Amino acid sequence: MRVIPFMRYKWWFLVSLGAVTLFAIIAIFIVGLDFGIDFVGGVRMQVGLEQEASVDDVRSLVSDLGVKDPVVQSVSGSSGTNAFLITAEEMTEEQQDQVRSALDSSYGVAEGSVGVEEVGGSFSSETTNRALIAIAIAVVAIIAYLTLRFEFKFAIPAIVALAHDLGLTLGIYAATNRLVTAATVAAILTILGYSVHDTIVVFDRMRENANYMKKETYADMADLSIAQTMVRSINTSVAILLPLVAILIFGGPTLTDFAFALTIGVITGTYSSFFVATPLAVLWKEREPRYRKRLAAAAAGGAVIDDAEVIVPETAVPAAKSGTGGGAATGRPAAGRPAAGKAGRAGVSPKPKKGKTAGRRPAGKSTKRTTR
Repeated sequence: MRVIPFMRYKWWFLVSLGAVTLFAIIAIFIVGLDFGIDFVGGVRMQVGLEQEASVDDVRSLVSDLGVKDPVVQSVSGSSGTNAFLITAEEMTEEQQDQVRSALDSSYGVAEGSVGVEEVGGSFSSETTNRALIAIAIAVVAIIAYLTLRFEFKFAIPAIVALAHDLGLTLGIYAATNRLVTAATVAAILTILGYSVHDTIVVFDRMRENANYMKKETYADMADLSIAQTMVRSINTSVAILLPLVAILIFGGPTLTDFAFALTIGVITGTYSSFFVATPLAVLWKEREPRYRKRLAAAAAGGAVIDDAEVIVPETAVPAAKSGTGGGAATGRPAAGRPAAGKAGRAGVSPKPKKGKTAGRRPAGKSTKRTTR
């Protein structure tokens, strides 16, 4: 298995997180989201035309009839390829008839293609509140589950990854002028579940590897965990994207909104699990004393034994003079040699063993001192 050192570039991944955050802020709060009548109330009219027309042409025609701030979208479905969805906060029945007549005279209205839906203000307010409550409960439940299942240091990176996914999804919605409908809220809740599931798969493998990898840094464990789970996550994402693309191509307006948001969420959820949540978790875990020791030892070219003793190679010293047994000193006793300060220093014969004669050698014979 090839392990790619992704965590070596974790700061670059966090820069991409900052870029997505900036894009989301600009798109959502400056460009602005177009909320459907499910949230703001109003009238939604769907019209199928017999001749080709552009969104700008239809918007200009509707605006000239006195409809204030109409939102026009090109949709596909039973009304044909030249179908449009016109949404406005206020559109009287008289204005609806005028819009229908003007479109019929200019482009021709297909028979049976006109549909009108009205939503009151109280219903839209209730829908908005329920949507916000549902998202808040989901986020709190995810934090509680990750804290109990893993630890709090894993919960916060997972929530940041979710914010990344939702921010990018809503930012693209704002940039492409798509309506935020009830189907969009359903897609957002689905994205929350999918993204956190993908993140849990990586975190669970990181926790398992931490029990077996006693000397490696936490970044090394994260890289191995990504290598072990990436193929599985990509295969799962591709399997989910295939039906979503089919819905985008052949589905109606409601299904298209749902599939579009979910497609973005699946892609960003897979990315953020590896390159947003994991780098944040690594940065946080590396602040713990045991992983900080490993990081310092790895930087010095040493190793850590049982998260307690750090062994770093000492700088080599010049070779010892003759009579010491030869070879360069390494800061440790050489194999088979007693350590300095103990019996049997270099150049000195050891004490004779018990039971052997330690007396004077016969005269006339040369004596020879043996060194170890």
